Amino acid sequence: MAASSVFEAVTHNIGGFAQALHSLPYLEYIVFIVLSLTLLSYYFDNYGFTDPREPRKLRPSFPLIGHLMGMVARHTQYFDDLYKENGMAIATLPMLGGKIYAIWDTALIQSGLSKKTMSFDAIMIQHAQGLLGLSDKSLRIAREGMLADLMHVTKPILAGEALARINITVLSHAAIILDEIRKEEAYEVPDLYDWVQTTATLATTEALYGPTNPFSRDRSLVDDVWSFETGLRRLALNILPSVTARRAIRARERLVAAIALLFDEMLDHKIELPELTRRRVEVIRSHGITDSREVARIEVALLHGATVNTAPSLFWTVAHVFARPELVAAIREEALPLVTFASAGPGGEQEAHFPIKLLDSSCPLLLSSYREVTRLSNQAMSTRHVMKDTLVVDAHGREYLFRAGSTVMMPATAHSAADVWGTDAAEFQPQRFLDWSNKAVSKASKERRAAYMPFGGGKHLCPGRNLAKAEILGLVVALTLVFEIEDAASPGHPIRVPEIRAARLGQGVGKPVDLGKGKGLGVRFRTRKGWENVKWKFVL
Repeated sequence: MAASSVFEAVTHNIGGFAQALHSLPYLEYIVFIVLSLTLLSYYFDNYGFTDPREPRKLRPSFPLIGHLMGMVARHTQYFDDLYKENGMAIATLPMLGGKIYAIWDTALIQSGLSKKTMSFDAIMIQHAQGLLGLSDKSLRIAREGMLADLMHVTKPILAGEALARINITVLSHAAIILDEIRKEEAYEVPDLYDWVQTTATLATTEALYGPTNPFSRDRSLVDDVWSFETGLRRLALNILPSVTARRAIRARERLVAAIALLFDEMLDHKIELPELTRRRVEVIRSHGITDSREVARIEVALLHGATVNTAPSLFWTVAHVFARPELVAAIREEALPLVTFASAGPGGEQEAHFPIKLLDSSCPLLLSSYREVTRLSNQAMSTRHVMKDTLVVDAHGREYLFRAGSTVMMPATAHSAADVWGTDAAEFQPQRFLDWSNKAVSKASKERRAAYMPFGGGKHLCPGRNLAKAEILGLVVALTLVFEIEDAASPGHPIRVPEIRAARLGQGVGKPVDLGKGKGLGVRFRTRKGWENVKWKFVL
């Protein structure tokens, strides 16, 4: 149908329709409005103005809402499926009279991530009120510069010597948990994911809140962190959240209350919080937000960011490593020479000291394994708001236009692309990244570097990526040297790697498909011979 005829079909005799509305029953009035909006959406989706420089439209299988339905039902997997079905490098996805842009080509993604006219901050602020329950005043202050100031103070603390001190705090707390297990002849865990999630959350909150960490005193707060995470999508939509996201709101409010007490005590000089949290609170207060509960709402975002992907990434690394006895043995072989032993006390107990600065430089197989796990499990979706009309360019110089006010979604589909990683792209190959320390890389290696982007890119590159990496590598080193981990249902046999579930929108890392279904991965820790009286300690 021609564009003019569709438009006439929608608008013909509009005056007569309006006059007829007065005689329509209420239900018919509603039906009329819905149908009219549907026809208008259909018109704009199919015949509305599109600049020829914009990416080609990819029609949904179901008109108007097909792409939206796919995203809701299949999350990040929907974008992988679109690419497999259509093979497009870039596309415009029309939906409900609007549109989003999707990029799969790595060169175009890198071009998009480098653009200063495309921002993630705008998306964060757009959803902050629903996610965190912020007041209108706090939202306005965040938009007017506080968010940028928070990032400015956060990034330097998550690098260099300051980061090393945080890493020591995180790993030292984890070492305490491991030492408790070491004292048992056999320690059985009914659900490895739950154990890893709890251990990672407690270790991370120790670094954020210090000796007065409320999560160590009240373990139910750990559950609240993950109840809040589960309800993020419903909170972000902010449609009747008291009904649709009731559990997440209750969890968030308990987290806010617990953290706000710390900020009150900090203000009264009763406690000293770790540098990262203290400096961020100072920035928030300097912008005029002085109520401790409102400050805590903002800092729930930091807590979420520090845990949401670290815990599942740690789980998948432990699972993949301990499912392969030969890999465990090889990691032990490269890590053991880095350990120094010292007497810890009169009882004959020793201390094993491991320098965290050597995790990157002297454990190449462990580091390669971690990157391979991240490639397979991280399905991060880089999302940007287009603030001004923006051009991105592919490897052949072709330009595409993104219109201001639109949203761009860049899935990590290339993490599993066979044309980038080879025919074994779907398999776990722990040696795959061993050559990445060599800067004189081949063309193929450069392609892989461009395709590997679990932490985003550009100015929004995840500031906590090195903290997460150190936590994961340090814990896996300690676990491999001190313990044997076996399948609880089959003693003496390696654990299995569960099937992964596609990451939901808002998550970066997929979780086990059976999570929450009472089918946890049961494992048994056994302390290795010779390590029964060795206390683990991480050092700088």
